[in-house]
Amino acid sequence: MHHIMRAGVSLGCLAATVAAATIKCRDCTQTLSRDVVVVGGGASGAHAAVWLRDNGHSVVVVEKADQLGGHTDFYTDPATGKSINVGVQAWMEYKDAFDFPKRMNVSTGGSMEFTANEAKFIDYKTGQPVPDYAAPAAADMYPALQRYLDVLEKYEDMVLPGFFNFPDPANIPEDLLMPFVQFVEKYDLAAAVPQIWDSTAQGLGDTMNMPALWVIQASGIPMVRALLGLGAAAVPPSGRLYDLFESVANFLGDDVLYSSTVVSAKRFNSNNPQKGVSLKVQGADGKMTCIEAKRLLLAIEPTPENMAPFDLDKTEQGVLGTFKYPTVYAGILRHPSLQTLNAYTDRAPGSAHNNYTVFPVAPQVGRIDYLGGTEDLFQFTAVGSSSDTPESMQALIAQSIDTMIEAGTLPASEGGSLSFNIFANHGHMHAHVTADDLRAGFMQKLNALQGRSHTWYTGAAFSAGFATVLWEYNKVLLPRVVEGL
Repeated sequence: MHHIMRAGVSLGCLAATVAAATIKCRDCTQTLSRDVVVVGGGASGAHAAVWLRDNGHSVVVVEKADQLGGHTDFYTDPATGKSINVGVQAWMEYKDAFDFPKRMNVSTGGSMEFTANEAKFIDYKTGQPVPDYAAPAAADMYPALQRYLDVLEKYEDMVLPGFFNFPDPANIPEDLLMPFVQFVEKYDLAAAVPQIWDSTAQGLGDTMNMPALWVIQASGIPMVRALLGLGAAAVPPSGRLYDLFESVANFLGDDVLYSSTVVSAKRFNSNNPQKGVSLKVQGADGKMTCIEAKRLLLAIEPTPENMAPFDLDKTEQGVLGTFKYPTVYAGILRHPSLQTLNAYTDRAPGSAHNNYTVFPVAPQVGRIDYLGGTEDLFQFTAVGSSSDTPESMQALIAQSIDTMIEAGTLPASEGGSLSFNIFANHGHMHAHVTADDLRAGFMQKLNALQGRSHTWYTGAAFSAGFATVLWEYNKVLLPRVVEGL
């Protein structure tokens, strides 16, 4: 299964040119020949690589980090030995997606841990509690979540596990195009929105004004079913989701190039089945690897920066360049003023007196919650604009805590300051376009990119931001990718 060519030169490698960069095999310390090269080893890319191997195809994964898993990370508390998930917190049940952990000998029979924190709803801009705000009562929230689910299920086939069946512009339901705040009003969902926002939808940046489609993708059927107890939110017995990606890494072995990035590429016309793609990949040590593959599977967010090495044509640039993105961050911190058994949740001042349709917009710190079973660790989520950076968001988190101290919401501390035990930069996420873009046929143009120049796409921009949904999406996409190999 490992067809690694330590020597040998391919014509495609010699011929490939991208802008000023030329792929020449003499620049490379090794040349690999594969059926499929997968760029990105997160939830979708790692699953795709296993599927390809299981179905008899040779594969290599190019991963920029030093580990697989993407947004699935972990931190081990040295004081307690406790392993804490960072980023993804559970696998949301969806169709037969749990078959993948089972395939990798990772059980989904564990239980999530919850800490009985006291909820404090704070306007992070002033540092003060939002006046007269209380979370919706369970008697109101759960029926509202059920109403939300009832609507989502009408459109499930259009949006899950991907946009394969998305309607043409003339037939897009208005429910998917209207701002989410109108969608909430139409279906009387206000009591469900804080839970929707706090779970995953805050990552959109300006959730309430986003076309409802994108909120549905960010916090849709798998999440809502789990919240209602109609579907599982699964973890391994260890509680550590990263167990899965350790197993995948062991399975793939040398077919993963870690700490590596594509620096240039040549993608041949799809009308020429004999020539696929040629990539030049740089490792952390500066050494170059040339990859010759019949197919390219991109399992990365299709931002202009990420797509720059792939020499997109004008059609590809026009479609993928339409996407807009916030940036998302998660991690674990400590600060001597933060109080254990407390959860500090950001709320907009307009949410006073229990207005559940007004929320902060990016850049904002969504929450800082005490982590049970630790001495003084807190987990956080934060959402930035497309131009925010880890540095700017760390500064915003520090400013938010200082503001709460100045407002008297948190006690001043005698010594110590903010420190980050782990700061996970998830980068650009929640790809979205406007309602007008959707009316102009964006989804049809997006789907038409699949297979162009032997290039295929997986990941949340083409599906939804849940690992389990991505695994089911791959089951539909990958047979098309390998057709004719």
